Amino acid sequence: MNRPNAVTSHDWAARRVLVTGADGFVGRWLVQALAGRGATVHALTRADGGNSDRPVLAPIAGVERVSGEVTNLDQITRHLHAAKIDTVYHLAAINTNTGSSISPYAIFETNTRGTYTILEACRKMSHPVCAIISSSKEVEDCFRPGKVRKQHAYMVSKAAAELITQTYFDTAGIPATVLRLDNIYGGGDFNWNRLVPEMTRTILRGERPVIRSNGLLQRDYVYVEDVVAAFLAIGERMTDAAVAGQLFRATTGIGTSVLTMVKEIARIAGRPDLEPQVLNESAEARIDTFYTPERESEILGWSSRISLADGLSRTCQWYQDYFQKIKPPTN
Repeated sequence: MNRPNAVTSHDWAARRVLVTGADGFVGRWLVQALAGRGATVHALTRADGGNSDRPVLAPIAGVERVSGEVTNLDQITRHLHAAKIDTVYHLAAINTNTGSSISPYAIFETNTRGTYTILEACRKMSHPVCAIISSSKEVEDCFRPGKVRKQHAYMVSKAAAELITQTYFDTAGIPATVLRLDNIYGGGDFNWNRLVPEMTRTILRGERPVIRSNGLLQRDYVYVEDVVAAFLAIGERMTDAAVAGQLFRATTGIGTSVLTMVKEIARIAGRPDLEPQVLNESAEARIDTFYTPERESEILGWSSRISLADGLSRTCQWYQDYFQKIKPPTN
């Protein structure tokens, strides 16, 4: 898909925006995009510094960094009021969907309680505040009839967040919209357990990539700048009755296998000789159905415009530049 996203005459310079999870992978890109369009941006990051493996959010003109917790209702309410925030992008979340090292309680606190805290703070304002809530394709198995796979805390917490968002729209009239995200990739993702950053780092080190599965499972991979464009498109249209209270999806509609992704990363990095080692280990995995974003194109004027080859080229270049400056983590 290479159709350009619609260009609007929206005046972001008149907007005062709070972004939660502003120092996360997508949050950093969104903050920069909003600031670049002239919005007054308040970037909320965790008081304890969050993930120490990623660099500190660099100063950006027009961006005020705010330290706090998305579960602290009084703190969020005071800030929305004092800063005259009119739009909240809620991206803060614990994104862990495998293993048992993190308590489900912690995930529910951040992902579920954090969502209703943000929405309740919006409800308390004397001026209108709209909210765009980030969700995940992981929730889809929660809404299908019958038990498709084992339910983990992340998928359930995000499914609950979607229902909570709809509740605040239906019963409290809060203009809130959900954007459900697919498999996002791009520079600045420091979760080395995810496919693209893990394989890019491995290949740039000159090491042979290892695929633990059979490599045939297909996913829909969406470049981060396309995702940011979807967030902006929703934010620009929150007064539209066809947008507020709705669910949208940021997808390409195209499935790509793990093996193809890894080989393409190796090719772009100039190391096609690093043939993947396929372990063919069995593991429970999400079986995706693919969604073509025709509704998003019609209502939001949005579609994925950055091809996989272009997106991976940009991603590889980002990590090459990053590793030249900072020695990458060893694990």
